[in-house]
Amino acid sequence: MKRPHNRQRMIFMHKMLLEMARGNFNNQIPLSTYDDEIETLVVLVNMVAEELKESVFHSGFVNPHVSYKMITPATFILDDKHCIKNVNQGALEILGYDSKQMLARPIQDFLKNDFSEMSDKERKELETNLFAGEIITLHFITHKKLIVSAECTVSRLAQDRCTILSFVAPFLKFAENNEEPFELKFSEHLAFRKADARLMQKVYDYILANLSEPLPSVKVLARHFGTNDFKLKDGFRHFFHTSIHQFYTEQRLKSAYLMIEQTEISLKNISFLNGFNNYPHFSRSFKKRFGCSPKELTRNQGSDLFITK
Repeated sequence: MKRPHNRQRMIFMHKMLLEMARGNFNNQIPLSTYDDEIETLVVLVNMVAEELKESVFHSGFVNPHVSYKMITPATFILDDKHCIKNVNQGALEILGYDSKQMLARPIQDFLKNDFSEMSDKERKELETNLFAGEIITLHFITHKKLIVSAECTVSRLAQDRCTILSFVAPFLKFAENNEEPFELKFSEHLAFRKADARLMQKVYDYILANLSEPLPSVKVLARHFGTNDFKLKDGFRHFFHTSIHQFYTEQRLKSAYLMIEQTEISLKNISFLNGFNNYPHFSRSFKKRFGCSPKELTRNQGSDLFITK
């Protein structure tokens, strides 16, 4: 432990933990060539940082240890005072409330956005823009005090003064076997973790860095990383609770989803950039995964305001 290289790695971990305590989960501790307990801790701290980043930020990289389903749509019906008159099951599941906790309360009670200082003129201008088809970015507060950011559409019923607020957001659902994600069972497979944790991290990083390229076969990947195909398949599933191919496909579709939502790149180009050479196949896979086709996904042109009184 007193050797210089050990002290340096401990300093890296100390700084990393301080950054994580401040809410910064973007750093990664550089890996070394040593194969010991400290290096195993380095890999695990890097993985924990990724897990925490995914827990705090609801867009971007997808946590490979949980599955995502899309709730389409989450809908609130608001009265003329912007109180919740009705709400659908999707919104309740995403925010973690039951209907009794939300009905008759102002929508502002469930938003991080603060519109209290808006002037009447600003509210009127915003209302005009929203009902003309503008999209608004709202930050909802869940029952567990997490933040869910969503691109929302606003419309009004023809025969009523009610306003309809709708959005689509990722909704976390743990694996069907009800396992907690990424359980660290040090009493089990400890020797396996010490020998292969860094290798699995390298495979994981390689796949994320090459999503636009065809996935090599397991045998080719194993040869590339100096291991055998059985050990590679078993190790990857042990650490990430999914197969290599499922992880690769999931990340490509998630990357495509974000590009459609956040850019103006054509759908066919987005399909190609994410490794799908056949657009109809991409469209079918996308719809099967997210519940809507690429053409049905709303592209981001958001605002950061909302009407309130």
